[in-house]
Amino acid sequence: MGNDAQLIFKGQTASAAFARWDHSGVSGHSVQFYENEAFLVAGLSPFIGSAVASGDSAIVIATRSIKDSLSASLQKQGLDIQLASRQGRFLSLDASESLARFMVGGEPDPALFRKVIGNLIDQATARADGPKSRVAVFGEMVALLCAEGNRSAAIALEKLWNDLAKTHAFHLHCAYPMHLFSQTQDSHGLTSICSEHSPVVPTEQYTSVQNDEDRLHAIVLLQQKAQALQTEIQRREELQRELEAREAELRDHFENAILGMHWVSGTGEILWANKAELQLLGYEKHEYIGHHISEFHATSAVIEDILCRLARFEDLHGYESQLRCKDGSIKDVRIHSNVFVRDGKFVHTRCITTDITEQKRAEKALAHLAAIVESSEDGIISKDLNGIITSWNRSAERIFGYSEEEIVGKPITTIIPAELSGDEPQILEKIRRGERIQHFETVRVRKDGTRLSVSLTISPVRNRNGNIVGAAKIVRDVTEEKKLINALQMSERLASVGRLASTIAHEINNPLEAVTNLIYLSKKHPDIPEEVRSYLDSAEQELRRAAHIAQQTLGFQRATARPAWVAIAEVVEPIVGIYERKFLYKHVRIDRQIEPDLKIFTWSGELKQILSNLLSNALDASLEGGTVKVRVHATSYGRGFVPAVRITIADTGIGIPDENKDKIFAPFFTTKEMVGTGLGLWITKSLIESRGGTLQVRSRSIGHTGTVMSFTLPLVPDPDSHRRSSS
Repeated sequence: MGNDAQLIFKGQTASAAFARWDHSGVSGHSVQFYENEAFLVAGLSPFIGSAVASGDSAIVIATRSIKDSLSASLQKQGLDIQLASRQGRFLSLDASESLARFMVGGEPDPALFRKVIGNLIDQATARADGPKSRVAVFGEMVALLCAEGNRSAAIALEKLWNDLAKTHAFHLHCAYPMHLFSQTQDSHGLTSICSEHSPVVPTEQYTSVQNDEDRLHAIVLLQQKAQALQTEIQRREELQRELEAREAELRDHFENAILGMHWVSGTGEILWANKAELQLLGYEKHEYIGHHISEFHATSAVIEDILCRLARFEDLHGYESQLRCKDGSIKDVRIHSNVFVRDGKFVHTRCITTDITEQKRAEKALAHLAAIVESSEDGIISKDLNGIITSWNRSAERIFGYSEEEIVGKPITTIIPAELSGDEPQILEKIRRGERIQHFETVRVRKDGTRLSVSLTISPVRNRNGNIVGAAKIVRDVTEEKKLINALQMSERLASVGRLASTIAHEINNPLEAVTNLIYLSKKHPDIPEEVRSYLDSAEQELRRAAHIAQQTLGFQRATARPAWVAIAEVVEPIVGIYERKFLYKHVRIDRQIEPDLKIFTWSGELKQILSNLLSNALDASLEGGTVKVRVHATSYGRGFVPAVRITIADTGIGIPDENKDKIFAPFFTTKEMVGTGLGLWITKSLIESRGGTLQVRSRSIGHTGTVMSFTLPLVPDPDSHRRSSS
């Protein structure tokens, strides 16, 4: 074999990077770091070549490029590798295929390693014909593991080689490209690798130096580079810390932002959502993230449109949708979204979700309020603190005759009579003080100059900060109402005067009749002187005149009106309408049930007066939040079952104390000394009875308080009833 070795290897001086094979010990485990494959191959050729040339064996477990370069180099040096291969002293194996034979679960299996590699070394040792029958091994398997990022497996494999060297004679030389350790965090792994080898050969930048002086220069340069690198590392670490701090701040900003945020993939899967988004909808992370976004949209067509637009890389600004919360409620939201694109490809969407549920409710409330304002029967007007009109509803147009376009922007004094223009500064001053003006009755002027009696309620208008910026005015045209009230008051006065006159005439008529009879008897006496007789004739004439006056007075009340057929509803509704506003302001509910198509032959004015008196008393007796009931239905009464109508007015007010129940129908009795005359119920009872009707009263002032006044009137009054009541 010695002669063959001489023929196989003509010999060249090996690189200083490797110990000459004939100087190596029985076993060894060295490592080479390199920057260029050509340098590695140039140093590796003498190591492998001298082993084969000396009669020993060599095993190369490397990548294809290294194997090919090494074979070419050995052949160039004169080594016949085909002959060595045939002799079994030169084995060239693929590193990846060799690894696959003993790797299990990403880690080298010790038993398989010993079986596979141990057998290779045993075979190569058996074929060696050198002085010591040794084997030179070069391996790149650990370098492949490092390149894959599996450094723990690389260290484990190095340890297995060292364990195998305890029972087998070989020298293993490993090689790692230096670029695998270019990061600061790679220093620990590099140290671990070096600890498993001896010797450790640095890269060609150092090993190519030829003498000690140049080597010292190289060391200084390397130290300078190391220091510069350390400084750069420190600067980068500072930048990294700053970057991490900024990233942490940014993550915190997004995670704890007030607005809801989420990311959605191109397939619609939710990739991330911040706390505000989860809190808005009430979900936990696992209930939201990882689910399809369509699960949370109330309307499928809406989310389909959103995803289609985003797929076309459109930006969404203020897109309104509805999201379904965990508790089943629906949130109105406004979505702002666009696509994050990398290298022209869709990565994910960035979405901001704004809760506009309350805003939507407010908008609906405002729209509802606007509809109420527009449909209100009362005029609703607003003005600023300078008295300039800022809004004007349809009823205001109807009441005053000005259209909104004509009047908005003009002073409110446009509809105030000249003689009342001084009221406006006082009203504005009260509004500025935050005061409210209620039921202020005054006069205003229409566009055509017509004067109207109106009732005003004026309230301050405040902005969001609570500052008074204007006034809102509710205007009710009470012209007809005042006319009707005046008519009722006049009717009541006339009825009072007529009743009083009838009473006085009735009381005078009886003594007049007596005096007339006495004069008649006196004139029959035969002994009366003619002069006295003439006096008696004059007295009789005057008595006749007085009696005539009394009869005229008795007929006054009877002649004030004539009966007619009237619909009960047409009488009751206007009277209720007169008092409805007063009931509203006192927060008293009025409940009326009127039998339809019910008519009565009566004096309309008297019936209105009766209803007005009873409703007025019910309102005065009612408490805030109470109820007044008005019931009208057909009935009959008396032995003859006379057709009649019964009208009941019941309140839930304070009731009538027991000590007053016998006095309420007495003339001039009142518990409202400042405003009452005490004639209302007296007149009411008299009118009902004069038309052949009856009046009943029930009242409680303790416990469930309230008063019920119910009266019955015949559908057609008895013609003699009025005469009987006046006699």
